[in-house]
Amino acid sequence: TAKGDNTYDEGIDNTAIFVSDTWEFAPTWTLNAGIRYDDHSHAGDDTTMSAGLNKKLDDDSHVYVNWSEVFRAPTTDDLFYHGEMAGMGPVNGNPDLKPETGETWTLGYATKLNEKTNFGINYFESDLEDAINWEWVRDTATGDYVGFAENVDKQKKRGLEVTLGHNFNDNVSVNASYTYLRVQDYDNGSYV
Repeated sequence: TAKGDNTYDEGIDNTAIFVSDTWEFAPTWTLNAGIRYDDHSHAGDDTTMSAGLNKKLDDDSHVYVNWSEVFRAPTTDDLFYHGEMAGMGPVNGNPDLKPETGETWTLGYATKLNEKTNFGINYFESDLEDAINWEWVRDTATGDYVGFAENVDKQKKRGLEVTLGHNFNDNVSVNASYTYLRVQDYDNGSYV
């Protein structure tokens, strides 16, 4: 039950158990694997797995591929938020949201360019069912926009991330990154 703008008197409980291990099965190869069990008071329970393979190319660089299953329960804001956004209108969570489920993949390369400079690049993608999305719709009666949380049947995300970091000294460093992201929701029989 909402207590007023931007506040609510609701809660969720989540218990999670996670086990992972790393195996160096050859001098330059490492495998990481894990399993996680979640018991969420609103979204139910689920077991997910993850695995990652890392190949050391030399002392300063490596390539990697990671895969994981997704179980992301709605947050308390996703479920119960109730408020007003200035200049827009009411914003409401959705207590009927389902958890996001699906898979994610990442393929990447990281290297140390010199003693002070690191560079990395990775491609990532995810295929989700019941993705949680905040939608804005114009209320024709009032002219205001109304914000609400909803589940999208299916969602694809694909992107590329490039990072560069440089340490000038022990106290000063700079990091820069660029991320390209494309999100497609499944609507009316096709991705849009």
